[in-house]
Amino acid sequence: MSDKQDQNEQEADERKPKSYRIQIDRVHYTVTQNSMTGAQLRAVPDPDIASDRDLFEVVPGHPDRKIDHTDTVAIDSGKRFFTAPAHINPGSEQ
Repeated sequence: MSDKQDQNEQEADERKPKSYRIQIDRVHYTVTQNSMTGAQLRAVPDPDIASDRDLFEVVPGHPDRKIDHTDTVAIDSGKRFFTAPAHINPGSEQ
């Protein structure tokens, strides 16, 4: 392969959007943004994450981080998120 051909292939790879594999509630998704807001992350699953649930980022070795709609999260492959009820009323009747 020639140097020019190698350069052309490298330039083509650089133009392709990079994809990242993330998990939300243990379901795998592929996204192309290297940062996303909480609102964008909530729109990844179909249907979107409901407003009665909070979104959290799993932070190994630290407390999980609650992600609000306007918070920006750096995206890397392997990043994990989960949802939980927004309001928990211990001892209330269901």
